[in-house]
Amino acid sequence: MLDVLEGRTALVTGASRGLGVFIARRLAKERMHLVLSARDASKLAALRDELARGGLDVRIVAADVRSAVDRARLVEEAGAIDVLVNNAGLEITRAFLDQSEDDVAAQLETNLIAPIDLTRRVLPSLVARGRGAVVHVSSMSGKSPTPYNSIYAASKFGLNGFTSSIAIELEGTGVNAGVVCPSFVAEAGMWADTGLRAPAMMREVRPEAVADGVVAVIRGADEVLVTPTPVRPLLALRELAPKLTSALLRRMGVLATLEARAAHAAKR
Repeated sequence: MLDVLEGRTALVTGASRGLGVFIARRLAKERMHLVLSARDASKLAALRDELARGGLDVRIVAADVRSAVDRARLVEEAGAIDVLVNNAGLEITRAFLDQSEDDVAAQLETNLIAPIDLTRRVLPSLVARGRGAVVHVSSMSGKSPTPYNSIYAASKFGLNGFTSSIAIELEGTGVNAGVVCPSFVAEAGMWADTGLRAPAMMREVRPEAVADGVVAVIRGADEVLVTPTPVRPLLALRELAPKLTSALLRRMGVLATLEARAAHAAKR
């Protein structure tokens, strides 16, 4: 964990678009130096030019986190960092039986294998210095079943479990690991790209709230749920009575929304 963010360096993956841009801007407000990574070098360069105007050291590394070779190169080129923000994500909204082998592999590699591998590569130096943070941008799909998005949900459940486990291993080291779990995000990210509206009982959350959650984890939080309404009681109820899950999702309008999203994706 870090009490003082100014002057520290953060590596942010998936920084060329969506939530990554908002996260980078939020960290820049904290006067953090940045290493921005994504596949699109031109978009990274535009964001670098925007953020570097404030006198910050902002570097870019074009890399595909699905590639083990690129991940190794990214960590090497990033150099000494204090914070790793694993934000890059891939979501293929489709019924499980309609997902190809490549669909499954791409989502698991991007959302689970890459964050685990980057964390493995970065943690030794953080622990050696006795300070730092690893932030995983997860999802409420990692807290509750998400029909028509099963592989994405599996990757996020796995990411949450991985993070909770290593957080215990890191106790006393000065390094914190935590997750940020947004629900339906407006304006930026994979949900916003659909143009659909969130269920009335859920509503969208602002991307700035997700970025605030990232800062909270850097400062020591273990889990930040970014939702417009308290959902922990519902999550607890699902654990106590799993058979109610489908009924709860239907009652809240979530299932209908996910069905509409799958139909929307099928038309694209």
